[in-house]
Amino acid sequence: MRLGLDARLLMTDQPRGVAKSTMRLYHHLADARPGWQVVAYHDHDGPLPVDLPRTFHPERLSIDSGVSDAWTQVRLPAAVRADRLDALHCPATACPGWMPVPTVVTIHDLTPLDTPQGHSHRAIHQFEQAVHDAARKADAVASPTRFVRDRLVASHGMNPKRGVVIPWGPTLCDEQVDISQAEKLVASLGIDRGFLLHFGSAEERKDTRGVIAAWAMVRKRYRQNWRLLIVGLDDRSRADFGSLAQMLGVADETRLCGFVPERELRVLMSCASVLVYPSKAEGFGLPVLEAFASATPVITSDTSSLPEVAGDAASLVPPGRPTALASAMTALMKDPMRRAELAGRGTKRLEQFTWERAADHFARVCEAITKPRKRRKQAA
Repeated sequence: MRLGLDARLLMTDQPRGVAKSTMRLYHHLADARPGWQVVAYHDHDGPLPVDLPRTFHPERLSIDSGVSDAWTQVRLPAAVRADRLDALHCPATACPGWMPVPTVVTIHDLTPLDTPQGHSHRAIHQFEQAVHDAARKADAVASPTRFVRDRLVASHGMNPKRGVVIPWGPTLCDEQVDISQAEKLVASLGIDRGFLLHFGSAEERKDTRGVIAAWAMVRKRYRQNWRLLIVGLDDRSRADFGSLAQMLGVADETRLCGFVPERELRVLMSCASVLVYPSKAEGFGLPVLEAFASATPVITSDTSSLPEVAGDAASLVPPGRPTALASAMTALMKDPMRRAELAGRGTKRLEQFTWERAADHFARVCEAITKPRKRRKQAA
């Protein structure tokens, strides 16, 4: 199989989100199908990442055009055709209108449509058009959850037979956490007791403001023996959320931190007593799996894809309800047996989410959509 890949998102030394998941998928695909060649098309000028999958053959495509999507709509399909590839994978919703070979498009989520705050009308329109095109034109559309797949069928005209669900696996590094280093890292953040971890964001759908509000509702006799650690904030968000914590009287029990390197994030996840992840909209909910992999109990929302991922291994709360979140926090802070029970359930549930399984499923999808084309070539 010679597979083309729109690899623009991957050509960075610090992949995040979709890029990190796609990179993991292709590293495991190299094990599942070692004879495949992946032509990784990109437009990156600088040095390429050093840890690219061994099946990758990077190819830079340049284009002189003022049209914003000319690379996707013109340069990419032309290169795929010229290189006589068997299939193409577009891993981040956007895909060519003209697909010269069988094409798989991955649509990870529909959050810009569900929570449009912070997105321009033009960006939302472009995203919606990209979803519409992929749902109707691609030979296969991969999504990480049934929630996204069913939405594409119900709202975007996708043929159910072309929608496939390929769940992700955890993406944090697999190295064993060094206890002494972990203690130093936690102490450096001003934490000397059990803590709840939250991935903060200025995005309204992540509900960091609601997490701080819920934290203030936890009775002080419980809260004073714990800390709330919020990581991933830029300077402006740290200042805004710091003011909120001060106003609500919980500044002393709250730690607001910037972006954390992946290795340190793995340590913090393992050391945390609870992950608080009450997002209002997700296509998957990767931090839930990361917590399961670290044997850390989870509080998350009972909406969008999150119940599908969490199953019975997390405490589920309605999003945007600080009182409900505060009750869930208090319940786990008070009950170490319940925390241990959820941690054990999370470890068990994680068995259903592996990159080996995802890579094999993705490979079989690629093989399936190219079979009719190969039969036509043989007949000719």
